[in-house]
Amino acid sequence: MRYALTLAAALASILAVQAQPTLTLATNAPVAGTDYTIEHGPYVSPGNAGALQSWDLSGLTSDSTAALQLVLPSATTNGAQFPIATVAEVSAPVTSYYQVSADGIRFAGSDDGTSLIVNTPAPTYLAFPCSMGTTWSTPYAATFNYDGNDVFRSGTVTGEADGYGTVTMPWGPVQDVLRIHLMNVLQDSMELFTLEYTLDSYLFYRAGQSYPLVQLVTATIDMGFGQPQVEQFSRWADEISTGMAAPSVADQDLLLYPNPTSGEVDMRMPAGAGANATASILDAAGRVVHQERVPVSGGSTARLDLHDLAPGLYTVQLTDGQGACATARLSRQ
Repeated sequence: MRYALTLAAALASILAVQAQPTLTLATNAPVAGTDYTIEHGPYVSPGNAGALQSWDLSGLTSDSTAALQLVLPSATTNGAQFPIATVAEVSAPVTSYYQVSADGIRFAGSDDGTSLIVNTPAPTYLAFPCSMGTTWSTPYAATFNYDGNDVFRSGTVTGEADGYGTVTMPWGPVQDVLRIHLMNVLQDSMELFTLEYTLDSYLFYRAGQSYPLVQLVTATIDMGFGQPQVEQFSRWADEISTGMAAPSVADQDLLLYPNPTSGEVDMRMPAGAGANATASILDAAGRVVHQERVPVSGGSTARLDLHDLAPGLYTVQLTDGQGACATARLSRQ
């Protein structure tokens, strides 16, 4: 009996340590003032759906880069045309607008310098909270002018969080990643013809970074003149804010002691961590149950008071002011 109990406890501990991530407003909301360098390259296989996957995307190769900046809509030329937007994504020549709220991120529309496209209603691109098994389906519509022609757009965005696990990127492994399968089907109707588009995308997210680690996209365009055109590509965030290469969790040593703890825990910051860090405590379901600023930098030690936490297993996630993230497991007795 004692052996059986020990085995059961060990199994429970393993399952808890590998608990699936949950994306929330607190962990994955886009924040104005963040800059990314986006790599573009050939498509690679997205791998399988399911729990505890190991996705090997180490074969990603870049053939071009683009700068992307998140700003307030009011900082853009036509931000007032998107009244529901709370953040704008600027990547020349297109500015995209999003509404971010507690239940998700909606695509409010875009401005490419030629057409202002205001989505009413705005489709959901990412639902909050989001964990494996979360699904959504939302319609959208827009009326705009393109090259003197009135265009009537209609479509549907459907999403499903279909797997979680570890992604191996070109710079190394990243743990606790949630995969979203997003299907964007739209139709542009004009006076003389209709265009149909399908964007079939796999997006890999980790808690603490608003932009996906990587997106794998298959785009199909049917102009009604014969064989549809199909294009496949990948894009991923290589750098965050300061131009520092995106770190893998395995490269960041976040030390906690004592662990297990009865209430207080000392946290030694990773050597490369910058200032203005935030420590977030996530429970086994991925919910943020404690969060505070940590006014020390790499190599220093900060003390967290966790007496209010119930006994159990938690994830401590440290995100510095440059967007670098490190995690460690913590047991609260």
